[in-house]
Amino acid sequence: MMKKYMNSFLMISLTTIATLGTAVAVKADTVDARCDIYPAGQDRATSSGLCTYSQRQGAVGIQLQDGQRYDLQPVGDQPENYVDQNGQAVSRDNDGLGDRGVIFRLSNESIFVYWDTAPYGQNSGGAVRALW
Repeated sequence: MMKKYMNSFLMISLTTIATLGTAVAVKADTVDARCDIYPAGQDRATSSGLCTYSQRQGAVGIQLQDGQRYDLQPVGDQPENYVDQNGQAVSRDNDGLGDRGVIFRLSNESIFVYWDTAPYGQNSGGAVRALW
């Protein structure tokens, strides 16, 4: 009888640990960032502010403070190619900002994502680098 309870306890404990581990892993792939939005071909941003950047299984989500959201899905085996929520092509430029961030080039605008949010009174500390 005691063995039955021990097995049940062990199963519940392992399930709880696995669930908590999953919750921590999901949170780890979302970071605060700063996003600048540039119209295509322009050198002046039309907006700049804090945003949230997330990456899960290759898919990228960018949530701006004004409520606008970009959901980018990877295309094929090439990690630099995506489509947005409207099916339009998006490319990722990993070299444009060096280790300071990443650029996503959409058909009508570019999103510059900076890991350092310091201009807005916060600093993400570069935690997102672990995502790449």
